Amino acid sequence: MKGLGRNIREAWEVPRDILRHRYPPFVTGGELPRGDIPVFVFHGLEPESFGRKLAYLADNGYETLSAAEYLAVLTGTRPAPERAVVLTFDDGRGSVGTVGQPLLERFGMKGIVFVVPGRVPHRSDPRASGADDTFLSWEEIKALARKGRLEFQSHTQRHARIHTAAQVVGFLTPEMQKGYATMDVPLIGESGADLLAPDVPLGTPLLRSEPRTSEALRFHEEPEIRHDCVRLVADEGGEAFFGRPGWERRLWHLVRGRPVEGRTETATEREDAIRFELTESRRDLEERTPREVVHLCYPWHVTGPTARRLAREAGYRTAFWGKVPGVPITRVGGDLERIARIGEDYVELLPGRGRRRLASVLARKWSRRFRDRT
Repeated sequence: MKGLGRNIREAWEVPRDILRHRYPPFVTGGELPRGDIPVFVFHGLEPESFGRKLAYLADNGYETLSAAEYLAVLTGTRPAPERAVVLTFDDGRGSVGTVGQPLLERFGMKGIVFVVPGRVPHRSDPRASGADDTFLSWEEIKALARKGRLEFQSHTQRHARIHTAAQVVGFLTPEMQKGYATMDVPLIGESGADLLAPDVPLGTPLLRSEPRTSEALRFHEEPEIRHDCVRLVADEGGEAFFGRPGWERRLWHLVRGRPVEGRTETATEREDAIRFELTESRRDLEERTPREVVHLCYPWHVTGPTARRLAREAGYRTAFWGKVPGVPITRVGGDLERIARIGEDYVELLPGRGRRRLASVLARKWSRRFRDRT
């Protein structure tokens, strides 16, 4: 029932946002005025879908801009092309290299990849064609950067969530340690270090959380309850524990009625932690890729006054969001710290030959979401 409710909410999201004028007019069949440059966001790529979108752009005379070119247009230092878009790819997923790079080369286009250096692995073996099960490795990022179609910018150092309240909402399961689901698991403090999901012991209680770049203060829980839950899982087979009926009830039995002790970080600690996310990401990327890293994408499109101030201090010139209230498309002279983006589904709604209708795009989008969750 929870999954059904989530699907219904997401199905209503697009019509709601259209009524609130959060999409550019071209999404509903309107024109794209000269100088308007839509920014599209992709995550994982499928060959047929991504190739079709690039073909549509090429057939209708749209050029793609680099981050520097786009910034020059927004600041008025160069004129906008007659038809142009910006293609952005969040997280640095494997298919950006196996699917995205060859198709961008075929159509003579370029894109911006927002990567998470603290989650980038090293690997020497070649990735299978089309594989999208892990993040791009440093070896892949360096090779792609040399080819020049893709540039790599900051998605913060760890794309982190933090515990913000003494309220248990779930437990770490094996599925949460795999693939891109790891980014939804909050940082877990252990012996003075922060653990990412693959290194967190199974059964660890997860508390209510927010993105690290939000204004929320982190709650550092004491480890007693965590150790009890982890011990139960380890004693009963580790991963096998989660295949038995009633596993969740048994973990909740250890938690219910016990207060979660801990402390809330100070504003100074919050500032230091956010500064780390911003400065370390920039440093790591500039050491390994040829371009200056001055463009940022906030995880989950969430930020607050502290993160925005620290981003400026760290040398970032732009910050990319998702949908920005009141700003369906960022124009010349617009707020460079709140650049509006829309989803990849709407590329083929741009004016041009073979233009699709919004109803058909939404039908495909909703069908995919419902299929993937059943």
